[in-house]
Amino acid sequence: MHLAANQFHAAMPTLASQLYWLPRRVAALWRLATQQARRLKKLRQPVARWSIRALLSLMILASIALSAVMEHTTSSIRHSAGPLLERNLPMLRHLGELGGSLQRYQQALEQLSAAPASHRHFLAQLPQLRAGLERDFLALRLGMGEQPALAAINASYWRLLAQGPALVTKLEQAGLNASSAELAAITAAFRIEAAQLRQRVAVLHESVQGAIYAGGASAEKDAMGMTRLVHLFDILALLTSGFLLYHVRARFRVEQQLEHAAGHDPLTGLAHRRSFEACLRSLPATPHAVVLGTIDRFSRIVGGLGHGFGDRMIVGLAGRIRQVAEASGGQVFRLDGANFAILYRWARDSAEFEAAISALRDEVRVPYSHQGHEIFTTLSLGAASYPEHGPQAEALLRNADAALQQARQAGGDTLVHYSEEINAQAGARLALEARLRHAVERHELELHYQPQQSLADGNLVGFEALVRWRRDGQLVPPDQFIALAEESGLIVELGNWVLEEACRQLHAWQAMGVAPMVAVNISPRQFAAPGFLPHIEALLATSGVNPAQLELEITESVVMEDAEGAIALLRRLRELGLTLAIDDFGTGYSSLAYLSRFPIHKLKIDQSFVRNMQGVAEQAAIVQATIGLGHSLGLTVIAEGVETEAQRALLSGWQCDQIQGYHYSRPLPALAASRFLHASDQRQAA
Repeated sequence: MHLAANQFHAAMPTLASQLYWLPRRVAALWRLATQQARRLKKLRQPVARWSIRALLSLMILASIALSAVMEHTTSSIRHSAGPLLERNLPMLRHLGELGGSLQRYQQALEQLSAAPASHRHFLAQLPQLRAGLERDFLALRLGMGEQPALAAINASYWRLLAQGPALVTKLEQAGLNASSAELAAITAAFRIEAAQLRQRVAVLHESVQGAIYAGGASAEKDAMGMTRLVHLFDILALLTSGFLLYHVRARFRVEQQLEHAAGHDPLTGLAHRRSFEACLRSLPATPHAVVLGTIDRFSRIVGGLGHGFGDRMIVGLAGRIRQVAEASGGQVFRLDGANFAILYRWARDSAEFEAAISALRDEVRVPYSHQGHEIFTTLSLGAASYPEHGPQAEALLRNADAALQQARQAGGDTLVHYSEEINAQAGARLALEARLRHAVERHELELHYQPQQSLADGNLVGFEALVRWRRDGQLVPPDQFIALAEESGLIVELGNWVLEEACRQLHAWQAMGVAPMVAVNISPRQFAAPGFLPHIEALLATSGVNPAQLELEITESVVMEDAEGAIALLRRLRELGLTLAIDDFGTGYSSLAYLSRFPIHKLKIDQSFVRNMQGVAEQAAIVQATIGLGHSLGLTVIAEGVETEAQRALLSGWQCDQIQGYHYSRPLPALAASRFLHASDQRQAA
């Protein structure tokens, strides 16, 4: 009995433990899933979002299914455990107690049979034994009720009780003769009936015990099945939690990357402009210097070797600049393109600052080498100091940038410290640019024409159209506004006006019966503008001029920046019938291989060579070589800047074709140029 009861009761704690902890596990997992779902709400990867939703849905379905299975299993266990707890276990106890009373009764009969003389002792304990049997049998009947299994026991029990009075009577009559045959027969019948009753009780006991064993085994099986389901659910929960944690970690990494990207340049990894401005605003009120720098002529490097090479070069230089700046206590930022900013926590007049700038410039001067290319670089630097040059970050940046622009205008590879004069000059340039933008509409521009002479016969061969700006009745020197127009982009509009005005004047001269060549200088920005060729085509169509009388002078450096594109455009221009010339030849980086492919008519020797050719032998050699090169290519050669008769004589002796300069004539307004043209025409007719 105790083994069966123990087996059943051993299954109960496991089941109770699972029933106790499972709702808490499900609740904890649900809280975790809800929290992670909120964190992953903005997850960018669609696959991750759908996989997480699928897992959460699976977990919800699994928890619902597990709850249903547990409810069913609990009901099954409750259904099977109810009879065991309410009937079988009490019946087992009562049967055991009845069996014990019968055993004691039977033992007393065995002693009586073995020693008949002890009948008085038997008679003394018989009431107690009988009372025990009646008590235990009554308890069994109350527990079992009127069941068929109790009928045989009931009949045997009453037969046993019915034989009791006869046995007592015989024992009392026997007296000392307790061994009479009749007494022996009654005792034997009584023993047999007691043994049969005990056997029936034992059979019923085994039957009830088997039912308890079966119920316990069934409950244990259900509990173990539920335990396995809970373990499976725990494994699924762990996998889901791991998956969620993986994506949360991925989310954190993405957020960290986004946070880093929000404050750093993606190419170089340096902090960018917004980080630099935020850093300046958060600095304590102690002296510090802001240095802005740009890599000189970086656009030319990109134009020659491509943007990919330029990016690699920026990355390499950024690493070197960062290393040398941080070694000096500086902090480096990339603003944009080839522009950097360096923050030093010293005043600009300190020895540490001077040493840091010197180390920085020396490092950048070291050639950058990559894939067989060796590029020599320099830095233009502008510096401003706190608090002398501005109490706020915006003022420091503005003033440092003004100093940087001054360094670039000075030719680069230099450091310019900010001063009030720089701002004054910048203000004057801004004012000049503003007035220049209105110069065309206010009719303040005019063309002057500088005559060009043939050295073969001394006659006029044409004019070069030169733009002049008459502001408030005074001519503004070209060097004060041409570079400004180029820098600001106004040169395209200005160049288009020059072309239109030159064509108008050329048409007027052609109407007078003369047809001089008119040369117009084309700026780099104008040549590279997308609408340059369509504008030329439309201008030739509307003006009615002879294209052969219009000469376009293209700067040498312009055609070399994109040689193949320049060749294609020059061919289109030549197909229109225009005359083409390379201006300022010798001052750039010409490739003779490309020069032979350019569809041009004329080379123009820069005045810097002409001016010094008498005193500098190398300059004279360059002029002679240029003349010989041009002639060998079938080109006309013209020298500009000829101011003396001696220069003219040298050029004539070297077989130069044409000259232009003050020796022949200064640039002339349109009316004076018309008179010069008329006089020259008269001399040729004479």
